[in-house]
Amino acid sequence: MSTTLSYGYKKPANPDTGDTWFPQLAADIQQLNDHAHNGTDSAPLAVQTATIAAGSWALAAGLSLIYSQSITLPAGLSYDICQIWFKLATGELVYPTVTRTSASIYKVFTADNSLAYTAYYR
Repeated sequence: MSTTLSYGYKKPANPDTGDTWFPQLAADIQQLNDHAHNGTDSAPLAVQTATIAAGSWALAAGLSLIYSQSITLPAGLSYDICQIWFKLATGELVYPTVTRTSASIYKVFTADNSLAYTAYYR
């Protein structure tokens, strides 16, 4: 006998015997290995946000009428393994050009220096 938990993991009940406990343990370990933090097979990862202020744009070197900002990622995140997406104050998803500067810093570019973005990190 076991209890199925919220993301499909099996929690053995006492006194489970090895004939049920070990297969459930093996299935749980496989699910831990395969999970995607998508809210279906595991809890979603927390999202962090940061504001990219409209007043901080500077003309990008060598680019005509293109502005840029260097952004430092929140502590504990690495550019190489996190997802980053951007929205306007209206909630509209936007796709500015982004380049990696280092593992913890990236540069974002825009043609409209009056826009402020919210960056979302996961």
